[in-house]
Amino acid sequence: MKTGMMLRAACGLALAMATSGAIAEDAAPIKTKTGEIGAAPAGKAQVVFFRPGSIMGMALGCTVHEGERELARLGAGKYYVVTMAPGKHTLFTRGQVGDSLNLEVEADETYFVKCKIGNGTISGAPVLEPSDRDSFAKKAKGSSMWTAPADWVQKNGG
Repeated sequence: MKTGMMLRAACGLALAMATSGAIAEDAAPIKTKTGEIGAAPAGKAQVVFFRPGSIMGMALGCTVHEGERELARLGAGKYYVVTMAPGKHTLFTRGQVGDSLNLEVEADETYFVKCKIGNGTISGAPVLEPSDRDSFAKKAKGSSMWTAPADWVQKNGG
């Protein structure tokens, strides 16, 4: 009985130490080919949309929308950071086959959404999936931020 209690206490201590290390590590900016991604602005959430560079669907783009607003256009090896109000958001792609992702974000947090090109009937189809900091960080040094054209920024509030 005492051994079980000691084992649980040791596991709890190990989890607390691991969590505090992860929080400290998460505070460090992620360096990319074109800059770095720091913490979310106070009172807002930030979502990092990224598309890893790969042979699959290399020529195809991944355009992410929320409602009528276009949030990002991602080619292979690109990322884009969007600031959002806390709450529920429905993100989607359009095309031959569309995809959607429901995301609930909290203030002062950073979220990662990967856009990959899946199989489509005629051509590949963009697929949105939740990701994490480590997955993005592994690709970050080879990724560059998508530069939105001036007319796009004017229309979408870039």
